[in-house]
Amino acid sequence: MCFGRKKTADEQIQEQKNQEIEKQLKQDLKVEEKNVKILILGTGDAGKTTFTKQLTCLHGVLSKETLESYSFILKDLALRGAQTIINCAEETGVLPAEHKEIAKRILDSQVLTPAIATDIQTVTSHDALVQLLETKGESLQMQGGVSGVRHYWAAADRFAADNFTPTKEDYFKARIKTTGIVESTFSVNGTNFTIVDVGGQRSERKKWLHCFGSVDAIIFLAAINEYDMVLEEDETENRLVESIKLWRALTNAPFFKGIPFILFLNKSDLFSEKLPKVPLQEIFADYPSFHNSAAVAGMSDFEKGWRFIKEQYSKYFAGTAFYAHTTCAIDTESCKKVFKSVQDQMFRDAFDDNKAI
Repeated sequence: MCFGRKKTADEQIQEQKNQEIEKQLKQDLKVEEKNVKILILGTGDAGKTTFTKQLTCLHGVLSKETLESYSFILKDLALRGAQTIINCAEETGVLPAEHKEIAKRILDSQVLTPAIATDIQTVTSHDALVQLLETKGESLQMQGGVSGVRHYWAAADRFAADNFTPTKEDYFKARIKTTGIVESTFSVNGTNFTIVDVGGQRSERKKWLHCFGSVDAIIFLAAINEYDMVLEEDETENRLVESIKLWRALTNAPFFKGIPFILFLNKSDLFSEKLPKVPLQEIFADYPSFHNSAAVAGMSDFEKGWRFIKEQYSKYFAGTAFYAHTTCAIDTESCKKVFKSVQDQMFRDAFDDNKAI
């Protein structure tokens, strides 16, 4: 029988070193796990929370428990929105006489029952209230906006059912004000993302400082359909002007020096719908010269419009570099494409080698 020679102490040490080197080489061949923190900023109602919802759903699991937690919220949105438009109809004298009794029942209600849901669908489908929503809806500052309340009312009977569980569309369209700081996490191709969503109203911005540390990128959402609207918290200030002021302040902040900014010109679908009704030149005196310039010749009114608004943000950008996209936060496919583009094209150049996506 033949036995192998016992290794010397030096040989054993060398073997251990070889094993450690081999282990390190294997680790180097693997894709290094990365951690990326993205701050979602913008004024109130810009779509920050909806966009965050889309990202977490695209790269995680939307549980039944989460959907069910929005049941009461959606019922309340349908009821409160109906009460708001009815009060406006009464004040302006356009509430149809045949619906006054129905309207009273809705105004006196505290919860959305099947009977009240039917009443809401009856009164809000009347031509007078449809027209009122069209002309006065935005100024009423209803939660969810005009497009949101249309969805809530159309689905009111479904919301009021005993076995109601919200759909994904309901979930994305449910509007509640974000207060404080909300963090969401998910992983994409070995990169761990932390998305930090904060309230956008003026009263909430003082809390932002708590989440400014160790930020890898900032996504700033601007609702471009709000170019003719005023703030909920200050009716003397145009929403788009407020957004541009905030953008300028943030991009000029010393603690964001060197941090890439990604500008999402959000609610592009609503912007496209509004343009024929409220031309940009009615709000911006310098728009006609841009509209007629050679740089945008041959483009559609929608294309010219969003590029003009992008130009306003570009003028007041005080940082190093930023990238812009038009988005629609309630459109899952749109969010998926935009975020993929952000990963593949934008972050690669913006981050250093240790954080490249």
